Amino acid sequence: MLWGRCYEEEGVPPYWPWVQAIRSYIREKDPEELRSVMGAGAEHIAEIVADVRERLPGLRTPPQVEPDQARFRLFDSITSFLKNAAQDKPLMLVLDDLQWADRSSLLLLEFLAREIGSSQLFLIGAYRDAELSPEHPLAQSLDALDRRGLLRRVNLRGHTRNDVARFIEVTAGLSPPEELVEAVYTQTEGNPLFITEVIRLLMQEGDLTAGSGAGLETWIGRIPKGVRDVIGRRLNSLSDECNDILTIATVSGREFEPSLIAPLVENTSEDRLREVLQEAMAALLIEELPRGRYQFTHALVREKFAEEMSQTRKAGLHATIGETLEEIYGDDVEPHAAELAHHFREAQTAVGKEKLVHYSLLAGDRALASYGYEDALDYSERGLVARDIDLSGPEPANDEEAAALLFGLARAKSATGVGHQLSEAFSALSRAFEYYAGAGSVAQAVAAAEFPIAPPPYRISGVAQLMARALAMVPADSHEAGRLLSRYGGILGAADRDYEGAQQALGRAIAIARREWDVPLEVQTLTYAADVHARNLHWQDS
Repeated sequence: MLWGRCYEEEGVPPYWPWVQAIRSYIREKDPEELRSVMGAGAEHIAEIVADVRERLPGLRTPPQVEPDQARFRLFDSITSFLKNAAQDKPLMLVLDDLQWADRSSLLLLEFLAREIGSSQLFLIGAYRDAELSPEHPLAQSLDALDRRGLLRRVNLRGHTRNDVARFIEVTAGLSPPEELVEAVYTQTEGNPLFITEVIRLLMQEGDLTAGSGAGLETWIGRIPKGVRDVIGRRLNSLSDECNDILTIATVSGREFEPSLIAPLVENTSEDRLREVLQEAMAALLIEELPRGRYQFTHALVREKFAEEMSQTRKAGLHATIGETLEEIYGDDVEPHAAELAHHFREAQTAVGKEKLVHYSLLAGDRALASYGYEDALDYSERGLVARDIDLSGPEPANDEEAAALLFGLARAKSATGVGHQLSEAFSALSRAFEYYAGAGSVAQAVAAAEFPIAPPPYRISGVAQLMARALAMVPADSHEAGRLLSRYGGILGAADRDYEGAQQALGRAIAIARREWDVPLEVQTLTYAADVHARNLHWQDS
């Protein structure tokens, strides 16, 4: 059984529930077995699960292809891996709290559900249906699976009276009176979370043992109606120090580390902090995780603590956490860019926008590298808005950071957009290219020009012009020229029907690819050449 859990907080990388599940599998396997199960897809899976590259050193980096192709290869690789893993022994994969899943994770879920067929892989997704509107991404994914007959819904209803009685007996270690069972059942309607919190509250306040002989109305009077009120009453019994520390911990998210919280609490060492956390654990408000971490027992518990904090204080704490994380991560901040972008976004009023922009840029690049295009789009737009840069304006970037954000926006839009959005993607790409060309940043200009964007037909001539300018910036026989010529030849054949010019460019690209032993470039160029030839024949026939 493999588990993956989604989190409500920002700063979680794309495909996080899948990353968790795959990690738990590969940690138990020796490298040879892992290499056999993953096969050639290991290099693609390693793009989102870094542990794969650590367990299987020597994996190459996949060649750059169009975003849709790259994501398809990732999805196909993960699907093949899970089906292979389930061949010898049935495998159950559970994805929890899907109402918080990122769009990339949901797309992978749809893909896998269509492909598992008769394999021994059992896929379960859990979610709160009360939080789903028709426009919710999960609702759209579920509808898509339902239309294909791939979905079986199992509604989890509230507990019965007998269930409630048994739960109280197991939890409190006593046989509950009928009046108590009826009161809990009536007030909670059998909701498991409500029942848990009510019983914990009554145990904490000593009412379960002190209420013998009480009537139904008396029991009902002791039980708050709303789960937030129940949690609030449980918090009232904590010490002021414990309340303050847990309120601060909410800023880190559902999970938190004492080493990160200690600097935020005045005159409190990490050892003292752990002592105070024992009080919260005894009250069943938090639980200990592996490697010295903790988490709130439920998202609503965290929310109840967070309600008590002012926005000013929250911004200051986010700033301190962000700065503390920067010190902890040192030169290795890039893998944690999404987390830092989240904290500095919440800390804008305290520290300004500079770090928000910086980490949004890094997080966007990380998301693009791991095929999390929807997340990359969010980070790019967030960074540009923070810089007061028009997302769809015509003006070129005015510095390197702005150009990088626009290039990220272009790549994300080309992967997620359709129609006019593809035109917007090319516009953003052109704005970035103009800065790179003007600044003499040849490598960045070439990267922008050769990016496999798929603009609408009326933009193709503009792509050709941009590539011609990039070709003029590099030596005519260089490897960079070969990559540009390959795509340029394909564009010439599609845009201007300049088949002679296309063939010349593609011929030069093939020669360079063979000289450099660049097989992916040669295959790509031959593909373009075949397409140009087919277009030429079609044009002659018509």
